[in-house]
This record gives sequence, C-alpha cells and structure tokens, in this order.
Amino acid sequence: MKKYLFIILCLGFIIAKAQTTPTCSLDAVFIQSNKSGVYPDSATNFTTGQLNQSYIQNITIKVPKDTIQSILKICFTRFVVSTPSNVVNYGLPAGLQFASSSSVVANGNINGSPSLRFPGNANNCASIFGVPSVAGNYLLKLQVQAYGTTILSNQQCPALPNYTTGLLINTTNLNYYSINIINTTGINHYSIDKPYLISHNNNQVLLQNKMQLNLTAKLFDIQGRQIKTFIIESQESFVKINDQYNLTPGIYLLNISSQNQTWVDKFIVHP
Repeated sequence: MKKYLFIILCLGFIIAKAQTTPTCSLDAVFIQSNKSGVYPDSATNFTTGQLNQSYIQNITIKVPKDTIQSILKICFTRFVVSTPSNVVNYGLPAGLQFASSSSVVANGNINGSPSLRFPGNANNCASIFGVPSVAGNYLLKLQVQAYGTTILSNQQCPALPNYTTGLLINTTNLNYYSINIINTTGINHYSIDKPYLISHNNNQVLLQNKMQLNLTAKLFDIQGRQIKTFIIESQESFVKINDQYNLTPGIYLLNISSQNQTWVDKFIVHP
C-alpha cells in the first residue's frame, strides 16, 4: 500500500510540475519574416520583471529547412539550445527557469540546466518563467547549436527531417540578452512629496522637475521593454515625453529615482 501511495504522490508531483510551464506563443511577425534563429533579437531584448512577481518571456525558435554552401546543401535537422558549459542556468535570475510547452524534445541537462531540441524546418517556442527572488540586471548567455546533413545543392531536403540525425554544423553563443528585475519594495505610487509632476496638455505628456534634485527617469512600454533613460537636472524644466521619444499610442511606465527613493508612474498616449 505504501509503495502505491508513493507512486501516486510522485505522479502527482510530476503532473503539478508540468503544469507550471506556461503555454508559449510564436511571434507572428518573426515567423512571417525571411529571418530564422531566435527571437526576440538584440534590439527588442527581454522584458523587465519585478521582484517576487510572476515573470514570463516568450521565445520563438525558427529552424530553417536548408541553406546552400557552394555545391552542397545543408539540411537542418535541429537546433539545440542549452546553457554554455561555464554558465549556470543561462545566467537567469534566481527563481526563473527555461522550458517549453510546445512539441520540442528534451535534450537532458547540460551543466545542470535543461536543454531543448527544436526540430528542423519547424517553428516552435519556449518560455523563461517563474518568480524572481533577487533584484538586479542579469546578462544571459544562450548556446545555439545547429545540426544537419549534407546533400548536393540540386537535391531536395526532407520536409520532416529526423531530429536525431545530423552532424554539428555551427555553434553560436547569444550573449546580448538581459533581464532587469526591479525591486518595488518601498516604491511610492501616490505620495504628494514626489519631486516631479506628470501632466497632459492636448495629448502631450509633460514631465516636470519640481525640486532642485537630479532625477533619473527610465521609460518602459507596457510589456516591460525599456525605451529610454534620461536625466532631468534643472528645476521647473519640462520634458515632452511622447514628442521627444516618438511614442505610439498605448500605456507606458516611468521609473523615476532620486537619491535613495524610487517612484513608478503610469501614463497613456492617446491616438
């Protein structure tokens, strides 16, 4: 009886663990483009997270069917994404992990971190997710290895390649991703002592410095992507935010700090 109870408990744990992996989604624009590889790119990068709050970042992996090299054609069988051998868990913040809800193939653990195979000639996705427990800015490192077989350039690659075959074609280390985890403890959203004022004038968003303090402002879109960092030094000066940074209609966040205090405000740019 105890043996069966132990098995049931183990199965329940496995199911519960599997359910923690969120359903990832493909980036439609990247899929429709003529590009391949991993998205977001270095320009878009990963979203900002908040300490002790749920975090998720979708990643799209688009593996091409083939590429021609002189008289040969490389038929891609898979891309393998893993943490480099000298990096623990991709450099992710404590509390975050890398996994996929799509039809990719587990590739075991490399350096103690999960690795995934993404079949050739297919579009798949994965997620970085969890609850970050330590604030800071984290520079990530992902290793992408391409595997394939070779044929003559006038021959055709299979539409459904065998992801268990092929030789290592190329290894690329992606060292440009970062995740900024913000500590929101003590942030004052509504204090009347804020050293700045946000106002609207004919759909123009104005940020005004009210005191003789140097203010550092970080501008984010609603998805947590940082757009700009700027400093307001002079008292009573204005910054026309949506004109100066050419913002499209939507919701934006300002993270403003001065000395040892930080404030977060939200504003809307209307069409």
